[in-house]
Amino acid sequence: MLRVTIKDVNRHPPRRLPRGDENRGYWAAVEFRISCVMTDMRDVHRIWRVFAFMAVYVVLDLFTGPYAAFLPNGQVWHPAAGLALVFLLLEGNKALLPLLLTIVLAQWLAPFPVENTVNTLLPGLMPVLAYVATAHALRRGLPDGGFFADHRSLLRLTGVIVAGALFGTLLHTGALVAISGNTQILSVDVLIRYWMAEIAGMLIGMPLFYLLCREDSRADFVQAVCKRETLGCALAISVILAGAWLRPDDRILTFYLLFLPLAWAAARQGMAGVIVAAVVLEAGVTTAILLAGWPGPQMPDVQVLLLTLTLAGFLTGVAVDRSRRASAELRQSLRLAAAGEMAGALAHELNQPLTALSAYGSACARLIESNGDDALLRKTVGAMVAESRRASDVLKRLREFFRSGSTALEPLPVARLIAAATAPFVERARLRGVEFVVAPAPEACLLGDRVQLEIVLRNLLSNAFEEVEQASIASPRVVVESGAGDGWAWIRVRDSGSGIPNKIRARLFEPFVSMKASGMGLGLAISRVIIETHGGTLTVEAGTHGILKIRLPLDAGDVETSDDPH
Repeated sequence: MLRVTIKDVNRHPPRRLPRGDENRGYWAAVEFRISCVMTDMRDVHRIWRVFAFMAVYVVLDLFTGPYAAFLPNGQVWHPAAGLALVFLLLEGNKALLPLLLTIVLAQWLAPFPVENTVNTLLPGLMPVLAYVATAHALRRGLPDGGFFADHRSLLRLTGVIVAGALFGTLLHTGALVAISGNTQILSVDVLIRYWMAEIAGMLIGMPLFYLLCREDSRADFVQAVCKRETLGCALAISVILAGAWLRPDDRILTFYLLFLPLAWAAARQGMAGVIVAAVVLEAGVTTAILLAGWPGPQMPDVQVLLLTLTLAGFLTGVAVDRSRRASAELRQSLRLAAAGEMAGALAHELNQPLTALSAYGSACARLIESNGDDALLRKTVGAMVAESRRASDVLKRLREFFRSGSTALEPLPVARLIAAATAPFVERARLRGVEFVVAPAPEACLLGDRVQLEIVLRNLLSNAFEEVEQASIASPRVVVESGAGDGWAWIRVRDSGSGIPNKIRARLFEPFVSMKASGMGLGLAISRVIIETHGGTLTVEAGTHGILKIRLPLDAGDVETSDDPH
């Protein structure tokens, strides 16, 4: 179906079709068919993700599942709990049924030590309640996956996981005792081992799977860890673990040496390196226990020690990442300041010829009036004078903004701002065959610098038009929407282009980052600085096409409500 649609598009280019309802209806049908195909593809991808989750969960649960807590050597960690948490965070309520089916399958393959196999299902399903509660708490307390943004976020993440793991431990063991009727099957030692294993699985496994499952973070994470330092840390951890098993008398003391590779990974690679090192550490200890054995009574001590070392590494990694982000922001600020100085110098140099151009235009207008009135020529010269004055005013305001950050605030109706910014693009849309839609604006006023805000809006529109004017865009369309409410006004610029790649989305507003081969990467960076100077925000909204949204505070006492459709 997708191939037929593409052939139709190639046979009937949008610029050759007649305008009117028939043309709009045709392309609406084409867009609907493509959207149906894309929806089917997304469903297929989601089904594959579900099956991949089920397979990985079952494999992890077979080697580190809850049943291992009752074995003589004990359970070190339970990474399947971290995977379940990520599945719930990313899929929401849709993940509940696949998660339950996966746990049932895992319980059937690795039953608990209870006489009746059917009775093992309920204890195995009880931790799901804890996983759901933990995911809900993380989604509310740490939105957008900001688990390691700072030390406060890390401590909050740790607290939520510790509480959620304890809740799941009590549910699981309580159901197991209630069904088996044998209270001797459990002990404080077993409870602690199960609890520590759940904490380690969530605290270490969840960040790893979260970074790997998200498209916007997977490439950066893989790039950060695919280095020789990662292999060196893994070898160092392996050597230390081998030494610990060769010296049984000093085994616990030898484990303290594991902090050295963790600290090295944090210093060299930040949180990405620490996460990988912690996974290697837990996997190495689990492998050694399965192969060489480990006395059960000492297992809680080992688990607490490993968690302590991991948290110490996480704290170091967060500090390193924050330091690097601060350094990067400082470098970007310096580069933007240098660009501002350059723009100020250019504005000063360009202002003089523009002033001269305006003077020559005024002289031409006076000559026309004295030697005979030509209406068309007079209108053309008047437009030249007006545009040269506007360009001079723009350069003057930009120069003042870059030098002192000053803005000339004035009451500015939203409708007037949008009308002034969109006017130059009406003729461009007609000539290029672009459907340009400007939705009605609210009757509300901003308090802002008219020239600066027009610069921002025109820059967004220029980027949108350049995107949809590409030959590969079947139905070029640019839409400007606006509204106001709760003391804020919003303006959204939406196009039908290919959208913003995930690898650029997070860095879109950084200086010298551009999606265009000939772009300097300063337009959006300067636009965001201008909007933030006005107390607003300029953000990218999620979607298959390009969507940028401006939010600005309304003038005090002037609030008009208009619901945002998105």
